[in-house]
Parts: sequence; C-alpha cells; structure tokens
Amino acid sequence: MSVYTELTQQELQDFSLQFDLGALESFEGVDAGVENTTYFVTFPQHQTVLQIFEEQGFDEVPFFIELNRRLGQDGVPVAIPIANRQGERLFQLKGKPAVLFPRLKGGTLKQRSDEACRQIGEALGKMHAATQHYADLSRDNHRWNAWWEGNVDRVSDLVEAQYQSTLIDQVERSKSFVTVAPALPNGLIHGDLFMDNALFDGDRLSGIIDFYNACDGAFAFDLAVTLNDWCSGADGRLIPSHAKALLTAYQSQRPLTDQEITYWPLALETAALRFWMLRLVALARKREGGPQAPPHVKDPNDFLTILLARRHDPQCELLDR
Repeated sequence: MSVYTELTQQELQDFSLQFDLGALESFEGVDAGVENTTYFVTFPQHQTVLQIFEEQGFDEVPFFIELNRRLGQDGVPVAIPIANRQGERLFQLKGKPAVLFPRLKGGTLKQRSDEACRQIGEALGKMHAATQHYADLSRDNHRWNAWWEGNVDRVSDLVEAQYQSTLIDQVERSKSFVTVAPALPNGLIHGDLFMDNALFDGDRLSGIIDFYNACDGAFAFDLAVTLNDWCSGADGRLIPSHAKALLTAYQSQRPLTDQEITYWPLALETAALRFWMLRLVALARKREGGPQAPPHVKDPNDFLTILLARRHDPQCELLDR
C-alpha cells in the first residue's frame, strides 16, 4: 500500500456521493507497501479503506472483489468490498480501478505469540477448505517458477558472492516442488499472508487483508509462505511452539495429505526462495528507477537467512503424519 495517485478532497467528496455513508469527514494517504494507492477515508459512522489499483486492470480487479465476498460469506475474517446504491463494487478513479472496503478494527501485531499463530493457522486452513470449492474462480500465479527463473540474471549481482551459488542451486532444487505441485491439493491461495497482512483487535484476529497476490496454487506452498514469516526466529530457524500452534490449528480445518508432508521441506524452501527473489527484484526495480519503482524495499537477506535454515534443518518433525 502506498500513494501513487493523488486525490483532492473534492474528488473524494464526489466519489462518496454514490454511497449511503454520509458526508466525507476526513481522508489520509497510507504510505506503506509497494503496489497500490491506499487511503483511509472517514465518514460519520463508517471508517473505510479506498484502494486504487496501480498494476491490475479493470479485467483483473473483479476477481479480488468476488474472492473477498465469497470468503466473507464462508466465515473467513476478511473485509467485503462496499457496494454503492446500484450494487456495484468496482469503480474508476482517475482512469484506474478502485474499491472501497470497510476498515477492519485493530492493527498489525508488534510481537508474535503461540495464540496469534494458532488463530492465523486456523483462518488459513478455513480459507483453503473454502477455496478448494471455488472452481469457477481462478487466477494464474504470475510469480511462479518462470518468473523467478527469468529474473536470476537480473538480480545476481545484488546477491553476495558467497550466496550466488545458493541462488542457482535453490532454483534447481525447487523445480522438483514445481513439478509435483499440481498433483498436491490445490485451490485459491492468499500467496502473501505475512504478519503485516493480518489485523488483530487486541489478541483477536479481526481480519486478513491484501489478497492481491491471490492465485491458483498448492495449499502446502501457501502454508509454507505463512509459516516462514510467522514462525521464524532471527536466525531463520522455526520457533517450535509457534510452528506447532499454527500447523495444528491449520490441520483442524484441512488436514494435510501424506504427499504434502513428504514434500513439506521443499515447500518451505520454495516459499523462502520466492520471497528472497521478490525482494531482490524489488531492489533491482528501485535501482532501475521509473515511475513504478518501489519506495520501500525490505531486506532480501531476511529470506536468505530463512532459506539457509530450511535447507539445513527443515524441522519436519513438527508435522505429524
């Protein structure tokens, strides 16, 4: 989330007239993230979040709207896009797609706990149990193996010399997981369920946000993405109590298959590779400049540390067969 598209108070007032929300009281741009423009917009009895899509087109955004709507109906804690008086949820602002969401209570966690990991594992399991039945809703994974393999040369000089061979070797190792992934339980995945994409109201999970990396994929990969972020210590190793809480809660909603458990180490490695590459590519984009260069780039070495830990000690005993 960030601010690429500037809006005036008058423009937001004109936009808000189509909703039954009352008069616009205030708005502020949110300077965080890298992809979309985000505003907090306040009305007399409603706090909302306006998202203007900078990369996705009008043909793509309906997918995200429908996904959030269905997940909300199926009991997954998400923000369902707000409809105007005509029942529309997709809008145009300055020629770009825009969606208005209710602002969920709470904020991101400052510190993880076993209980927070339990709640996020349960929510992710519930999401996967639901999306495996959304057969008519689909989106390709545009950051799968062809993407990271195609960007290796672009980022190789951004990797310390001693780890350049690690990058090449992991790309090769992950090909085995890419090959088997279609045979694993699949459906729509979040793709980016990090700590900053979950809101807590006190100690209660109030909602999962930012589904803009959602796509078709293997549930085990999505679970690995989440576990790597929520359950890793500073040294990259899994914190056993956090990981156990998350995995147990997840499996209370959707038990893992024997085949998923067999490929679990590679799922963890591949998830770490994907986000190591994502941050390296973001660094490359920032170096190259241009209007869509990200203003904030998180340290790629965080995921190099996690990847090295997974390669050396996947801690698969945390998963019960």
